[in-house]
Amino acid sequence: MTRTHRPWRLAVAGCGAAAFGLHLPHLTSNPAFDVVALTDRDPARARAAAQRFTVPHIAASTPEVLEGADMLVVLTGVHEELIDAALSAGAHVFTEKPVSLDLARSRALVEQARTAGLLLEVGGMRAHDPALHAALAAVPEPAGGWLVKADGLDETARQRLLPDGFALYTFADDPPQPVPPGLEGHQVAALQILLWQGYHLLTALVLAAAGAAPAACVVDPVGQWLHATLRGPAGQLFTLIIGATPAGVFHEQIHLADAVEAATVDFARPYETAAATRLTTSADGERSGFGDPFAAMWAAIDERLSAQHPADLPTSADLALRVEELALGLATMTTFCPTHTKDTDHVRN
Repeated sequence: MTRTHRPWRLAVAGCGAAAFGLHLPHLTSNPAFDVVALTDRDPARARAAAQRFTVPHIAASTPEVLEGADMLVVLTGVHEELIDAALSAGAHVFTEKPVSLDLARSRALVEQARTAGLLLEVGGMRAHDPALHAALAAVPEPAGGWLVKADGLDETARQRLLPDGFALYTFADDPPQPVPPGLEGHQVAALQILLWQGYHLLTALVLAAAGAAPAACVVDPVGQWLHATLRGPAGQLFTLIIGATPAGVFHEQIHLADAVEAATVDFARPYETAAATRLTTSADGERSGFGDPFAAMWAAIDERLSAQHPADLPTSADLALRVEELALGLATMTTFCPTHTKDTDHVRN
């Protein structure tokens, strides 16, 4: 696409592994964007990111980072206050997923953006994944399937991305995140697993079976694994499994099938090239070498900022609300594994 306007000026809030390993390398090398400022609650992180990616300004506050920016890129652990501040200041927003753990707050922020005529983009990268869309093309009306994620690589991957001396996780310093009222501790744990670890799986399911509805969900007492079943609009059965693994083990797979065709996607490991993703179909065998869904996501954001919304995708905010609604439905019906009956405080993996 020939550019007819200046690059979009981006301000980035949050300089953790997602910033160092994904967003800043792409955004600072993409001519569609100009990263003009960074901020982080740890000034040393912001300084290290600014130096590595040649960002000209380090801001000490949200109002300061928003000065002159077209869009705020929210890469922190807690999103709602930053989204609200940016929209109130007249800036578009990209936020890492989910918008919020509280669906009511997410809906309010999406409506706030629409009322203001601003974009609220959500990091549903899987919606732009060429491998997933190839699987959906092979099995457009699945009669069932499974979605599995088990990640024991996150700590190692973050260690490679962050400068020496920075903590891998800073969740303990986050302010409390609002959750929907009425959920018990184990149900909150299930909601966190679904929206922090299972978001991309739920995105794929919403795209494969738009009318999928929760059927059952169980979680272990300390929030290390979750097993759910969902029914498609015609009663199709889908199984969702999210669990912990030993260090170094990673598995993320989606399998869809109908009476004739089947498609299985084995996704690349975290922060590694998407070309390693493999698609196996009953008709064509195994394929790999697919394009980068992360780059495709930011290309779509550039188009939306230019008022060229891709016709074959729902807006990312609409899709995010559907994913969060499905997660809340599963969390609300969550019970403990039958061998465990005692409630426990929820934990963050």
